[in-house]
Amino acid sequence: MRSSTMYNLFIFAILTYPIASTAFSCAFTPKWNISVISAVPDDLVFHIKSGDDDLGNHTIPFVGIYSWGFCEKVGGGTLFYAYFWWGSKFQSIDLFDGAIKKICFLGGSTQHCYWFVTPDGFYVNPYPSGGGTFIKGWG
Repeated sequence: MRSSTMYNLFIFAILTYPIASTAFSCAFTPKWNISVISAVPDDLVFHIKSGDDDLGNHTIPFVGIYSWGFCEKVGGGTLFYAYFWWGSKFQSIDLFDGAIKKICFLGGSTQHCYWFVTPDGFYVNPYPSGGGTFIKGWG
């Protein structure tokens, strides 16, 4: 009798884990979706990292886009940064931190930040319309 109860609980846990982990993955903080959009001719190469994740190297063409999402740490402190190469130019930049959050946060459970990489530098915007707040030029 007892083993059938344990078996049923085990099966219930296995079947509901994907639903529970998806539903509660950002229960206490907003979900953030970050996009990098290339507005430079030729390929844009970049490597994105955080303290917890290494998203690896990526290459996108002119008007290409790379996106990822994450849950902000409870209490703040989430940081994603990247190294960018465009031809002979290089720049390192924080793609998400407290300052970028202030620019992109519009309220609600899901937030968006759009990074536009142009020949003169890096712009961030909570809207996908282009332009936005100038953050940094190429080094």
